[in-house]
This record gives sequence, structure tokens and C-alpha cells, in this order.
Amino acid sequence: MLKQVIIDEGCALTRIALLEDGKLIHLYIQDHVEETLQNYVLQGQVQQVVKNLKGAFIDFGKEKNGLLHFKNIPSAYENKIQLGMRIPVQIQKENTGEKGNRLTSFVNIPGYYLVALPYEPGIQISKKIKSSQRRDELKTLLMPFVNEALGFIVRTNGKEATDTEIFNEATYLAEKVKQFHEMKANVQKGTILLKAEPLYWEVVKEHIKEDEEIIFLCNNEETSQQLQEKVELFLPRLQAKYKNYPCYENLFRLMSIEKDFLETLKRKVWLKNGGNIVIDYTEAMTIIDVNSAKAILGKQIGKTIKELNKLAIEESIYQIVRRNLSGIIIIDLVDFISKEDRQSVYEWARQFIASIDGTRSKVFPPTELDLLQITRTKKYLPIYQRLFGKENEYTCQFTVPSISYLAFKVENEIKQIVATTDMKQVFVYCGKTFYTELIKSSIPAKLEEIYDIKLNLYEDEKQNQTSFDIRFHKQ
Repeated sequence: MLKQVIIDEGCALTRIALLEDGKLIHLYIQDHVEETLQNYVLQGQVQQVVKNLKGAFIDFGKEKNGLLHFKNIPSAYENKIQLGMRIPVQIQKENTGEKGNRLTSFVNIPGYYLVALPYEPGIQISKKIKSSQRRDELKTLLMPFVNEALGFIVRTNGKEATDTEIFNEATYLAEKVKQFHEMKANVQKGTILLKAEPLYWEVVKEHIKEDEEIIFLCNNEETSQQLQEKVELFLPRLQAKYKNYPCYENLFRLMSIEKDFLETLKRKVWLKNGGNIVIDYTEAMTIIDVNSAKAILGKQIGKTIKELNKLAIEESIYQIVRRNLSGIIIIDLVDFISKEDRQSVYEWARQFIASIDGTRSKVFPPTELDLLQITRTKKYLPIYQRLFGKENEYTCQFTVPSISYLAFKVENEIKQIVATTDMKQVFVYCGKTFYTELIKSSIPAKLEEIYDIKLNLYEDEKQNQTSFDIRFHKQ
């Protein structure tokens, strides 16, 4: 299987795609205007201890405090929690709306083979590493690093790692833990103690095995160089090739996946047989409705419905994974003619989703109403929440383009202008809201520097609040 990682970097957004044999499987978005704090470690300060909730509200320098449960507090702090006390917290999961971010003080610093634990001395080894000899070898390798301020988890990947690879990663992580302990004693609340790894490296750790062949495509020379250095340091056996492109190259368009990306933002997705699926988001769950639409059912209705439902489930799973949906997902299938068809499609769906999404998703048997139920653990914000906001607090629908997404669309047009013309003057006529937010950001200056253009921004009453028009001139 040929794997390709596409890193399409921009001033407002970076898009990362994982392709398998040319097909888009995973899609990730990094917002440079509203940066994510997922997995960041910050200095927190106790604002309120709430015994009824078995936790404390922590101010970590952001608009909304987070709740730190007592069970997520290491022994070094658990009997000392009091108002005003400083304590490092890690953002386990980002939340939007009324929910604050989920916090823990059991800080973990993940590598490819190991996870460093600043507050949990000792060595824990993945249960999937069965060999007692290998487990003993790993403990012997890591024991010289372990002390009261550092422990390790050996991930399943460590099973096939060489001793040199384990030693190099342990050395790197031990130094990061040392810097963390030194820094946390002398900083104010809100200070970033540890940044998360770059998103492209998280993708590599999650989806790439060290003995695979892979091609990395990137339109930022510095990012490509940093990636190559990380691979050479931590994954020397990875058979990696690197293809670098100029900054103005839209790699999603080049690799013919721009259409797939835009499809993840649509409510209705068409199937190749003329049917479609309609995806709606609610507060409690995601609902996917399957419609026969233009599909021709023919005389063998049972067989046709079975194939329609299989197509719909296949596309639904691709959309679930690409959109980073999580929680409860219900697929409302077209009614099966027979119980045998229902069961066989369910068995096929289980195998298919496991091949695409591993253990993150779980499929349950269809109900008598032919509702296929899926649950998926949350790891990242869904794409629709990354790129859109709510029109008001009373709706569940995210329909208002974010400033980041609008700036990304402007940048894509600038890329096209730079790639195909010698124009140097670009004029952008913006709706009021977009204009106001854009001039407050660093995006215009970055666009001018990277693409060597003069960017002229104007507020235009003819545009709605979140739209724009773009023109260009040679001089």
C-alpha cells in the first residue's frame, strides 16, 4: 500500500491529508488564527475548590476556566490543593460552547515508542508486548533514566524498536521532562510549559509504522526540513521520500483531493449510484440519512437496497473519519427486505470501519428500524467546528464561516494569482465583519511577505458580513 502525507501549509490554515493508494482517508486542520491548545501543558492556578464536583476550577490564562477532577491530580499535589495554588495542567480534550476544556495534571509527553511521565515514576509496558524477554530488555534499557520525577510507558510500537531507537527517544524525552520541572517552578499562570508536537508529527505517530514506505509532500521548506530531521532521529528505518513544492502550490488541488475536502463541508454527499447521504449535527449526536434519490432500484429490489446501503455506509464512514466526527452517530438506512441482508451488511460494516479507523469506532447491529449505530472516541475537534461558528446560541448548526476559513479562501486565490500571473497588487473587498477581524490579525502582513505582493484591504458595503471579492493588477 502506498501511503502519502500531504502538508498544505498556509498563513491561516494548514491542511494535512493521509492518502492510501491515492484515496483520501484522514484529514486534519490546524488553525493559525485561533491556535488549538490540545495536549499543551500550561501553568494553572486554583480559583475554586468544589468538593461536590470532586474537583477544582483552574485558571490557566484563557477566557474560560477548566475543571480539574481530584482523580487527575498526582500525589505530589493531591493533599495540597487550595485557593491560589499553582499547578501545571494539560489540555486533554478541547471543548466548545459552554463546556470548558478537560484538564489533567498527570502530564504526559508522548514520543513514537515511549510516553514520558513527569509525575509517575516507574516503567509501564504495553500489554500487547507479550514476550517476557523483550519486556525485561526494555526495563533494563529504561531504568537508568527513571527517578522520582520521571517514568515511562512503552507503547506497542516499542516491540519492534531497536535498543538504539529506544535509548535515543528516552534521552530526548528525559531532557524535555527536566526542562519542564525547571520551568514550572518559576512562571506565572497561563505560561506555556510544553507545546504539543506539530500536527504533522501527531499524524505520523498515529498512522505510520516504522517499516512502511511513505511519501511526504510539503509546500513549506522549513516544515519539510523539520519533519525530515524528526524522522531521521526517531524513525531511521522508515522508508521515506520527500517532495518539496513552492509556497504558492495548492497541494490538495495538485493531488486531486480538493473536491474531497470541500465535500466534508457539505450537508449532502452524492453516491456513485445516484443515491445520497445527508449529514446533520445535533447537540446529542450526528444523524446520517440515506436516500435512494436518483438510484434506480430495478426488479431485484432487495439486492439493490443492500448495495445502496453498503455504498451509503462506506461513504458515511469516510465522511465520519475525514470530518473527525465523534460521539454517537446514527445512520438511517433504507429498509432492508430481509434479516439476512441486514446481518451481512452489519458484518461487512464492522470489518470495513476497522480497516479504516482501527479501534476508535465501534459499530452496533442495526435496529429493527434499520438504524445503524456507531460510537467514536473524541480526539480532535470536528472540521465543521474548526471552520464554522454558530449564527446564534440557540442553534446547533455551524454555518457561519470563521475568520480563519475566509482568510484561507483569500490565500488560496492569492496562490492561484501568484502561480499563474506576474501581478503584484491584490485588492480584497471584504464584508464588515471579515474586514474588521482581518486587519486586527497578522495574516495580511504574512501574505505580503510570503507571496511578495502588495495586499490592499477595503471594507465593501456590497459584501455581506463574511464575504469578499478579490481583484488584482500588475503594478
